[in-house]
Amino acid sequence: MGRWVSVAMGSLTDTFTNSWGDAAQSALLRPVQDWLVEHPLMGWLAGHPLWVLVLVVVGLLLFAGLWSAIARLTEGFWLSLVKLPFRLGGWIVGAVSGLLVRQWAKPPKLAAGDERLSEIMGRLATLQTEQEQLLEEMRELLGKKGKG
Repeated sequence: MGRWVSVAMGSLTDTFTNSWGDAAQSALLRPVQDWLVEHPLMGWLAGHPLWVLVLVVVGLLLFAGLWSAIARLTEGFWLSLVKLPFRLGGWIVGAVSGLLVRQWAKPPKLAAGDERLSEIMGRLATLQTEQEQLLEEMRELLGKKGKG
């Protein structure tokens, strides 16, 4: 009789374990199967892993190309941003040094011979403006003669 009880208990235990296993498997796999039915492309991809590998590699290459294009577009902006403090520093130093030079630089003192030199320079400037006026008048007269 003990033998029949152990056989019956073993059979009951196996049935209990199998039903629990089937229930757990069904509970875990049913949503995945439903989702694969709703998305047949994913089911096809799950059945064709080499195609998935090829698509992943192509996708990575496209992403790398996009990433490098974005880097090239923003490279000029970042370089300008990095150079900005140095440009501002140079501008500030130039402005301050120009201000200091104008404030502290003294005009040169003219010697006795330099007065004659300044007279000559003034006359030459006057003659240059007169020459420019005469050249302009000559151009106007030649322009009227060519049209008439």
